[in-house]
Amino acid sequence: MKKLVAVVLISICFVFSSCTTDTSGYVNELKSSKWESKLDGGAELSLEFDEDTAVLKIINSGKSTEIKGNYIADENSFVIFMPEISQNYTFDYTPKGDKLDLSYNNNTITLKKSD
Repeated sequence: MKKLVAVVLISICFVFSSCTTDTSGYVNELKSSKWESKLDGGAELSLEFDEDTAVLKIINSGKSTEIKGNYIADENSFVIFMPEISQNYTFDYTPKGDKLDLSYNNNTITLKKSD
């Protein structure tokens, strides 16, 4: 009987102390996909997250630029840090299923999940 009780107690300890990852909320939805948009004027924009790095690429008329660096994110916005140029970029976002509204300086663009 003592062995059975010990086994049950140990099992309960494992169940309640198991490691889990929080996959709820907008931050996980933001980070778990690659986002992109092709504008009518020919510009292309993509956003992706890899571990602790965010990359926002913009291509237009054969020219491109990239905002890349460590980031922090909450349920409404994220900041990409670029210490090499002493600049931080703050973006507001609103996930809408397979679309993402991304805002910067009161300008908004809608991106779609990439396959």
